Amino acid sequence: MNVDTTFQPNQFSATEQQAHAVFFSPASLVAIFNAATVTKEEKKIIQVRGIFKKSGTQNYGGYYYDTLKDEASDYSITLLTSELLHNQLDDNKTIELNGFITRKMDKQGRIVIHLNLIELLTQTVNKFSEEEVKKILLINKKVATGFKDLDAHIKNAIFNNKRLSIKVIMGRSGIIDSDIKKGMEAAIALYNIEYHRVSLSSPAEIINKIISLDTPDTDIICVARGGGENLEIFENLEICNAILERKTIIASAIGHATDVTLFEKLSDKKFITPTQFGNYLKEIHNTTIEEFQRSKAKIIQDTKTELTTVYNKQIENLHEQLKATKELNEKTLADTKKNYTEQMQTLTDKLKSFEELVGKTATDKAALHLTEVNNLKKQMEDITALHQSQLTQINTLQVEKMKSLNDQIQNLHNQQSQKDAMIQQANNLATNYQKQLQDARSTSSPSILTIIIALIIGLIVGAILFSKQ
Repeated sequence: MNVDTTFQPNQFSATEQQAHAVFFSPASLVAIFNAATVTKEEKKIIQVRGIFKKSGTQNYGGYYYDTLKDEASDYSITLLTSELLHNQLDDNKTIELNGFITRKMDKQGRIVIHLNLIELLTQTVNKFSEEEVKKILLINKKVATGFKDLDAHIKNAIFNNKRLSIKVIMGRSGIIDSDIKKGMEAAIALYNIEYHRVSLSSPAEIINKIISLDTPDTDIICVARGGGENLEIFENLEICNAILERKTIIASAIGHATDVTLFEKLSDKKFITPTQFGNYLKEIHNTTIEEFQRSKAKIIQDTKTELTTVYNKQIENLHEQLKATKELNEKTLADTKKNYTEQMQTLTDKLKSFEELVGKTATDKAALHLTEVNNLKKQMEDITALHQSQLTQINTLQVEKMKSLNDQIQNLHNQQSQKDAMIQQANNLATNYQKQLQDARSTSSPSILTIIIALIIGLIVGAILFSKQ
């Protein structure tokens, strides 16, 4: 099944998303992951060793689903065995085999790994019993969670002036309390110790007492016993598992030098005997106080040394500052004298210059006066020349303009003379025509008289038009 992995959910609207959506069924998803990349161990035959558990009770398609358990942990894997091999195998024996791994997802979507048995190589008695394996698992669990530091806890309490609360679990008829007190000697007053008696043959009673004493105000729970009491009880898996879940520090004082039980292996601190536990409480207190005193003396000595070093450094710094100040004062005095000398020399030079200037003042003033007079004369000459040039230009313009006006006036006079002549001519002509008219009235016809009058009027109109030009 191919799926477009580039599809973006927000690329389409809700309707379009529904139209483009690709829906998977749970079965198809399981098929996809079953077809995913396989490890190289799945492609070859491998050799495996473990503890065989005949857990298969029914034949499924010719195979039994048994269990192969790890020898030193609680890990296990399903072992598929044929009916023939299944009948040859004994429960709780260590076997070595050739097989191959298969992997698939079940109906709940969980990956299931199966080891398929092909050939049985060896079958031996298990190196560890089931109980021993459980003990190994408990030890591994304790190592993983870590051991609480009893020494550091006690030292920290002493440094902080805190009185430790110790709860001792002992047998009902035991006398180990006196052994502990004897080992502590005078240090017994430094601890708050309580003794709780239980039946050391009852796992339930021991477990309940440990759980009930596991409170925030308890610093140490110590399980102690005398030499003649039951030792096998401290191999009990339930008791040992109970102390792994406690927040309080667990100590044990239940054995001898040659006896190391599982309970002791899982305890945060192991003591050989109750007396050694008492000695430990005394010695760690005394040792801590001595360390504290040495630390105190060392702190005082270190502080003294540090203060002395700081004092010497401050004295050295002050001497250096004093030396630097002296050198600075000497340099400042020298610079001041130098500046004074230079300033006095400058003033002396200026005074000499002023004195020389006084002697030269009259001559310099005369030269300056002559220069100013010459400059003024030059300016006056320039202004006069400019004025003459302007007058010449004005005169030239006036002459030209006067000539033009005179020419215009003369033209007007000439025109007027012409007009006067023409008017005089017209008057003379009119007079002659009037005389002729009078002479013709008696002899000429009316048409001739009309022509003469028209000529006279034309001469008069022509004279008027000429005068307007």
